[in-house]
Amino acid sequence: GSAGSARMFTYSNGSKRLHFIPMIHQAEPAFYTAVARQVKHLKAQGMDLYYEFIDFDAATLDDKRRIRAILGFLPSPAFYAENVSDGLVAQDNEMFLGFPGGCDKNVDMTPKELADAYEKKVGPLEISEENMTKPIDELVMPTADVTQVTRITIEWRNDHLAKAINEASGYVIVLYGAAHAAGTLANLQALDPRWKRVN
Repeated sequence: GSAGSARMFTYSNGSKRLHFIPMIHQAEPAFYTAVARQVKHLKAQGMDLYYEFIDFDAATLDDKRRIRAILGFLPSPAFYAENVSDGLVAQDNEMFLGFPGGCDKNVDMTPKELADAYEKKVGPLEISEENMTKPIDELVMPTADVTQVTRITIEWRNDHLAKAINEASGYVIVLYGAAHAAGTLANLQALDPRWKRVN
């Protein structure tokens, strides 16, 4: 998560171009400064910014408990900020938004959509007594099927992101967690085999 680890991968299907910048949710401040510099440069050329952000703070209490049943905690900006290692800071999307140029668009899921997707694919989430009684910002023991969590939190969101990219009208910058890069590209290529890395 240093300045030198801020990377950008460019993909194209011949008519559209994607600049994917893999994000780390806790990194050295210089990492985020380097990413912001890249985003500012690309947006000045008119490119839209597609970014990752699930707004857990805005969710209903019931949906917060459903997410906590899946993960054991709510991965909000406040959670990451309170649990950083020495020398690191939490990702703050405000650093990357508002630059002149293209539009900024949150292309992630809502907490409700995420929990609904789990229940549709796996079944109803069990809300434990611990989950019901502990303050919502504290850790609890998850009750979800651990073998299905990655399927929902990574793979399902990759598919959602790939569709948004494929439907974009022009060139886009994508700020998403590094764990989403390979799966998103695979889903893009399933939608349009012409998508490939160009640098």
